[in-house]
Parts: sequence; C-alpha cells; structure tokens
Amino acid sequence: MKNRTKIYNITLIITAFLISILLYSKLPNEMPMHWNAYGEIDNYGPKIFAAFLPPIIMIFIWGGMLFIPKIDPKKENYNKFNTSYTIITNIIVTFFFILHIVVIITSLGYDIPIYKIIPFIIGIIFILIGNYLPKSKSNFFFGIRTPWTLTNEDIWKKTHRLGGKLFVLSGLFITVSSLFFTGNIQFIILVTAILIASIIPIIASYFYYSKNIK
Repeated sequence: MKNRTKIYNITLIITAFLISILLYSKLPNEMPMHWNAYGEIDNYGPKIFAAFLPPIIMIFIWGGMLFIPKIDPKKENYNKFNTSYTIITNIIVTFFFILHIVVIITSLGYDIPIYKIIPFIIGIIFILIGNYLPKSKSNFFFGIRTPWTLTNEDIWKKTHRLGGKLFVLSGLFITVSSLFFTGNIQFIILVTAILIASIIPIIASYFYYSKNIK
C-alpha cells in the first residue's frame, strides 16, 4: 500500500509539473486564480505563479501528511487506521491535481462549467472522507479533535461515526444540488452543508462527554 501510494502521488505531482512546463508557452501571461459563485473569473495571477502553485501545494500536502504521524504524540494510533489515512491523503492530493487541470484548461480558453464542477467534486470528496472518517483513531492532527474526543476513545468513536454520516449526507446534498443550482443559491447550500458536517459533531462530542461522566 505504501509503495503504491508513493507511486500514485509522485506520478500525479510529476504529471502536474509536466503539464505546466509543456503548455507554459501557450498559457496567457495572466491566468485565472479565483471564480465567484456564478463561475465568473474575478481574480487573475501571473502565469509563473498560477501554473506552478497547485503542483507545489500538492508536494506540501503529501509531504505534510507523511510527516504528521512522525510528530504526533499519539503516533502509534496511525498504524490502526493507516489505510484510511492514506486514502484520504490521496483524495486531497487528487483534488488539487484536478483543480490544476481546471485552471490550465480555462487558461487555454476553453469554457467549462466550473461553477458546477468544483461543488460536484467537493461533494464527492465529502462522501469519500465520510466513509473513512469513522475508521480513524484518536490523534492530534486528523479528524474531529476536541478536548472531549481526545480524552476518551469511546467519545472519539461515537463522534466520528456521527461525523462520517454527516459528511456523507452533506456530500450527497452538495453533489446533487450542484446539478440543479448555481450562483448564490449553490454557494449557500455549499457553506451550509460544510458547516453542518463540521459543527454538529463538535457539539455532539461535548454531549457524549457530559453523558459519559454522569
């Protein structure tokens, strides 16, 4: 698994750099860096920056995810959910690779519905993470880390089971809504779904803790 993961991520990173290098002369001097809720480009950046920033981010994400288990005081727990941690790392790196491709394609003048593509991909990512979140074990860097989940393994499990379900439901909601809504409505749906998946498990972890000490 480790070797295949290394090959996968290194291949993605090298491919991202090669795409930028091979197409660099064809890219405009100013490339899109940000889109509004309606899919309209509202910020541009220098070619050298926009063409190579995503691959560099991919390196830092992958390197960071490899480094984190080495410095976590609960490093031994990573071995208990190594497969899930590895898959989630791959998902995040892949997201930035896709984002890089979208930026390149748009910069070359192709009109793509980014206002639908990005929310759809985010929804899929939420669904995937939601499936693996419950398999995580207590640690200080990954997952729903609150004072209550970190002090009790049972509370960690309950919180992450709930979080996993909410991530999947939010992901489904985001994915489906991206097919029917655009603009501010889609933005509100996206933010609301993310907040629900993020905040409710944090609140729930306190209630699990309160119930546990009674």
